Amino acid sequence: MTDLAPVQAKLTAITTAQTDYAKAAFEANKTYFEKLATLKAPDEALKLTTDHMKSGYETFVAESKKIGEMYKDFFATAFTPIHH
Repeated sequence: MTDLAPVQAKLTAITTAQTDYAKAAFEANKTYFEKLATLKAPDEALKLTTDHMKSGYETFVAESKKIGEMYKDFFATAFTPIHH
């Protein structure tokens, strides 16, 4: 019999990380559009957009790497042979 608790815990952690990232990305986009709506000068809008895109990309890369490692760990745990 296999103890599935570690596998379930890793899967739950992955789901939580994905949900947290989605929420954070939504909030970052919401904040961006709220700020963009208040700007008057095109150069300010360009800077805000550039900064937002850079930050979004960097966050995406970091979160993708983190979640990818979590999946790697999950599969290693889930498919480890059971020794009696």
